Amino acid sequence: MEILLAIFTILGGIAAIWYFWDKIFVKEEADKEVDNTWWEASNLKRKLENKGYTFRWSNTDKVAQRISDGYKIIFEKKLFKKHKLINSSGQILIGKKNT
Repeated sequence: MEILLAIFTILGGIAAIWYFWDKIFVKEEADKEVDNTWWEASNLKRKLENKGYTFRWSNTDKVAQRISDGYKIIFEKKLFKKHKLINSSGQILIGKKNT
């Protein structure tokens, strides 16, 4: 019984680190300019579509309004960085989970 408790405690700690990884370790945020070809071919797009997201490009002055409408800014997360995806016109990629 004690062994199971120890195993579950360790697994819980690992799950907590995984969940809070970007809040604890991701220190740098930067913009990454991408085009539609890159976005359409990306694994990130496929992964988020499988979770039920739809996407659109938004002008920077409309992002706050879009967030209040339920959209989130899409970030590409790397080990210690996360990149906000923008296009050559300066629009930001946002997504919304379908309900």
